[in-house]
This record gives sequence, C-alpha cells and structure tokens, in this order.
Amino acid sequence: MGKTAIIDQHGSFLGVKKGRFVLKVAGEQRWEASPVELESIIITVEGAAISSAAITQAMTFGIDLVFMRGDRPVARLIPYKYGTVMKIWQLQLRCHESGGSLLLARSFLEGKLHNQRMVLLEYARRLKGGGRDSGLLLEKAAEIERASSELGRAERVEELLVVEGHAAKSYWMAVSSILPPDIGFTHRYTRSNPPPGELDAFNVALNIGYALLRKEVWRSIFLTGLNPYLGFLHKPRAGRPALVLDLMEEFRPIMVDRPLIGLARSNKDVFISLKQQKNGATRSIWTHIVSYMKEGKPPKNELIITQARRLVMHLQGQHRYTPYKSKW
Repeated sequence: MGKTAIIDQHGSFLGVKKGRFVLKVAGEQRWEASPVELESIIITVEGAAISSAAITQAMTFGIDLVFMRGDRPVARLIPYKYGTVMKIWQLQLRCHESGGSLLLARSFLEGKLHNQRMVLLEYARRLKGGGRDSGLLLEKAAEIERASSELGRAERVEELLVVEGHAAKSYWMAVSSILPPDIGFTHRYTRSNPPPGELDAFNVALNIGYALLRKEVWRSIFLTGLNPYLGFLHKPRAGRPALVLDLMEEFRPIMVDRPLIGLARSNKDVFISLKQQKNGATRSIWTHIVSYMKEGKPPKNELIITQARRLVMHLQGQHRYTPYKSKW
C-alpha cells in the first residue's frame, strides 16, 4: 500500500521537481517522494499551496488529493472524465426510485450494529481475562443484538434510523465505561446534537477519525464509478455526499472506534494534548488511524473498495449486497 502525505504546516508548498513531489516549508525542503510511493495527499491547513504541476501529477498517477478544513473534507481532485460512468449513476437513481433503498439501508445498519457489538465483546473478553467485571459490556452488546433483530421488521428508512439510535445509546454508554475518566467522554456528540459546552477530546478524535474514513470511502466510491451524492440510508440533498455516509456506517466501529479506544486506554496523554490543542496532537490521531487502516492482509482500507464493488454488483443485479461483518 502507498503512503499518505499529510501537509499540515502553514507556509507549505508542494511542487514537482524532476518527476518527484517536493514539499517546502518557508522555502526549506522537508521531503520529496516519487509519485508511485504515494496513495494520498491530504492538505489540512489553509495556509498551504500546491502547484499545477503537482495537481496534474497527482491526477496522472491516481493519487487521492484531498483538502480538509478541521475534521471535514472540503474538496478533492476528480478527473474531468469521471462523469462518463453515467450507467452506474442511472442504476443508483433507479434503485432509489423503485423502493430499493430500504434493503440497502437495512444492510448498512446491520453491518454497523454487528461491528459495534464485536467491539464491545472484544473488550468484554479483555476485562474478563484481567479479572474485571465485564457485565455492562455484555449487557449493552445484548441490547445491540436485539436492536439488530428489529431492523428486519422496519418498513421505512426512518424506522431503521430509530432502531439505530437506540443501539447507539447502548454502544456509547458501554464505550464510555472503558475509557479513562479524565478524558471526559460521556456521550457521542454530533453536529446535529452538539454538547452544552466544549467538546471533549475523545469526541474530537472521533471526528478526526471519521473524516479520514470519509476520505477512504469517497475514494472507493470514485474508483468504482458510483455517484457519491445518491445515497439510500442518508437522504440525498445538495452538497451532502449521502452514499459516502451510507458506506461509512459499517466501518465506523472497526476502523475508527476500535483503534481510538485502544489508543485512549494505552496513551491517554494524546487525548489530553488534543484537548489542550497542543501542536502535533491532531497529527498523532491522524497517523494512528492511517496506520491502523493499512494493517492486515488485505489492508483494512481495501475492504472498503470491496464493499463498493459489492454495491455496484447489487445495482447491476448480479449479487445481493451483503455488509462487511467483522469476525472479532
């Protein structure tokens, strides 16, 4: 797997010299890399610049070029020929209009709830192995399992979301019980459900991790020719990458939650630094998630493109979509 280059310093300039990417900060060269070494280039600060030669080279070599603001992607490089995959887009639209959204939405959440349960059961085994009480985790895992069984009875997407909301309460309550108390995590807050005060460090880290996951999912959707804005679980609306959010669901617990829980339990100082907005804390979270996604055979981020391809085959009528379910 290729490397991910993160450009996070003001005054950075990414150019090309003799066919190699070269990054300079305030005129001083920091690194250079062959295009075949890179899989992604992520620019996370507004005070950075990139040359047209670097943009062209990224497009030529299929390098994912993403611009972030905080924990949200704001733009990415898409070749001008991307719109030629109209047949797949038409299949997405036809599925949406023919009532096929419910089946796919149910599958996305079925995978998510299964994987949330796997995360809790993993830590329940760890607690039991260490001679500690795992009762709460087992109780919440059972609640999520019951919620998952209710997905099959839902007749509308809105009903699925209600079930998912109940499962989320059980899941995050269990997660909060295994994190160090001084990290300050008690609830999962979102933009639609902000905290009454300042956001705690673990929620901030989750937002960073989900932004990285969003980038990986968007890349897989792009590579398979899907339209990122035509979703099935999340309602399409202007500027909202609904399908990206759909495919993210089954991977949130295993690609972001799990490694961040592990990091919080082994090195809580990273989260304390994140809370204090110290230099390098955000980068530490990014690096940890990127490294985790590239582990395994195949690497975890390749599982995402496998799911995107399964979705294409479902839309083409070749195979019914099945969500990714972790075995542990």
